[in-house]
Amino acid sequence: MIRFRIGHRWKREPADPPHDSVALELDGVNLLPGAVEEPLAEAVPALVEAVAALHVGGRRLAQVSLGEAHLEVVLRRAGADLEVQVVSLSRPARLLRPPLRLDAEELAEAAWTCGRDFLKDLGQVAPEMLSREQKQGLEGALKQLEEPSLYPEELRPQPYTRRVAPPTVPGFGFALEDPEDVLRRAAKEKGPALASLLCSGEVWLSMPDKPVAWRAGGPPFLTALELARQAAELARAVELGEPRFSLEPAGVKPELVLDLKAGQGEELVAAMFHLGQALVVAMTERERSLAGNPYLVELTERCREGLSHLRVGAAQPPEEAGMAMARTALSTAASRPLNVPGRLRRLRFDSRWEQRKLSDAEQGRLLLGRQGLVFSSPQMACAFDKKTGKQQWRRAATHGVAASADGYSLAASAVRVCGFQGKGAGACWLRDHDGQRIGPLLLRQDGLLLSLSDDRIALAYDEVTGREKWRLSPPRTRRSHLAVQAHRALLATDSGYLYGLDLADGQVRFRMSASLPFLGPPMPWGRRFVAMLGQGTHCALLLSDAHSGEALWTYEMSLALPSMPLPSGKRLYVAGELEGEGVIVCLDMGGQTRWQRALHLGPGPYTLAKLPGGVLVTSALGAATRMTDEGEPEWRVGAAGEQLSKALPPIISRGVVMVPGERVRAVDPDTGHVLAEVRAGAGLTALQADAQLNLYFLDELGTLSAFKLVSHFAVVGG
Repeated sequence: MIRFRIGHRWKREPADPPHDSVALELDGVNLLPGAVEEPLAEAVPALVEAVAALHVGGRRLAQVSLGEAHLEVVLRRAGADLEVQVVSLSRPARLLRPPLRLDAEELAEAAWTCGRDFLKDLGQVAPEMLSREQKQGLEGALKQLEEPSLYPEELRPQPYTRRVAPPTVPGFGFALEDPEDVLRRAAKEKGPALASLLCSGEVWLSMPDKPVAWRAGGPPFLTALELARQAAELARAVELGEPRFSLEPAGVKPELVLDLKAGQGEELVAAMFHLGQALVVAMTERERSLAGNPYLVELTERCREGLSHLRVGAAQPPEEAGMAMARTALSTAASRPLNVPGRLRRLRFDSRWEQRKLSDAEQGRLLLGRQGLVFSSPQMACAFDKKTGKQQWRRAATHGVAASADGYSLAASAVRVCGFQGKGAGACWLRDHDGQRIGPLLLRQDGLLLSLSDDRIALAYDEVTGREKWRLSPPRTRRSHLAVQAHRALLATDSGYLYGLDLADGQVRFRMSASLPFLGPPMPWGRRFVAMLGQGTHCALLLSDAHSGEALWTYEMSLALPSMPLPSGKRLYVAGELEGEGVIVCLDMGGQTRWQRALHLGPGPYTLAKLPGGVLVTSALGAATRMTDEGEPEWRVGAAGEQLSKALPPIISRGVVMVPGERVRAVDPDTGHVLAEVRAGAGLTALQADAQLNLYFLDELGTLSAFKLVSHFAVVGG
């Protein structure tokens, strides 16, 4: 006997929207354990519509998300039957039970009965809880279930098998066994994202003393996903210097006990991440359209990021990690230098395109991503093609929009928050919302989207399902600053508290208290972080361990308008006004003053940027100077017009420094020679430069201007 069951608590205790349990029972056995607090207005119509689509022959595959329980229900048409798979994406990611074949007619009748009874009960208890679109969709699905069942012609599958041996020892191998050709057929039919990946197979681990030390059957994708999660935990244990670590890979016995002091941890972490990458390659080689599958994209990014941290951590001791990070950031921003046969002397830029009337431009940001240029303001975000200026997407909402450079965005209304990924008008997911303002900051890390609500509450959403993973609301706080460092989310507040949260579950691992408010987000410095505190002309720098929160030292200063601190190798720089004059201070890793120099750049505030062998300081007047690591000024350029409303950071691209000001100037970082000037106006609020050295200006009137590098001139020695 097959039936869908819905809890009755929502009828006794009406809520908006109603939440209660959802069950699919087969002979009294619930196939959806844990689905006890699902939004019924979304879950019930989704289940009924999925069964109806398969019943009338419109689709072969359907997928229903039960986000609160982290369950995905996958339905596949197989002749007169429907195959049901229930996937748990919580820890560990797995199939809850082997695929079950149910009679299609009996399942359709159960879905019809469930949908009819739900509509009847809803009409009696709270008819306004179901939106007009949801009600029409559910009524349409019920009509489809009343029609005769259609059995679409089954295409003959092309069985596929691939076996990949472990590339190293220790290492993971895997086998893909796809007799039903799920990878190709589901992708070609544009089936649900997760359903397209659930082919069977196995994963095994080879160790030096045992060719098969561990083996797990089932969909290799779920095994690789869980192993990538465990790899991050193992990497943290290695980073913290723990002597031993035990785990059941992907939740499957036997348990492995690793001697981290003997180096077993690093080898296994690398093997876990390499498994995820190899599996993605194998699947996309079988079906190229899977390259855009969001689950594969997330697994690829997780593995790539994990390997990058592992390489940096293995190559550098803790005190040198800051230098490695600074070099990485510089190489990413600077791209490669312009290819000129001699010393660069002059650049020329021409106007390319212009967009006007962007809202809230005085609070707007420009973010440069692979897909295009993103404009982000408190209530609107949009992306433009860098070459043509054509709008690629636009998100606007009454209660805030948060956006990241890679195209992810959140849009909040009074009752809903929606998640978007890149182009496309439709949201990837939507969730209930408490009505507080979100954004405009949006960070992506380890499959999470992190933002601020009401400028003070830290939020973390699952980027695939939209489930709120955790939140932290610090007391007596008006303004918070959020940053992410490795496995920690760091929340600094204007009430003088700094919280270190576990990124995975939001648990507060440490809380620090200071006598001054924090002025900005903590800045990473190897395995530590440095934060700026201040009020009036009294400010201080705080250096702490990012894992434990242990304060290492505090350095107090009497600076007005202090800049954000700039860690660079074994030195730390900060600039500000001392008795009305601009100065820059250099500290060592022990918190001792190395040197202090006058800037002669006019009034603050100032911004800092790392240059090879030195530091670049710019002011809101457009003046700039380069100082060596020993505090010697190498060159200085004067003001470029009227003072901007705020100091903007310089942009380093193609071996050229773009100094913001009323006239944006391109400067040779070695000599200080001005290579070009482009008028931006005193209302400039944001500046960006891409890898081709094209420039993008945003002014306070909402005008976004793009300038193309059209020529460069160099002097060639004879």
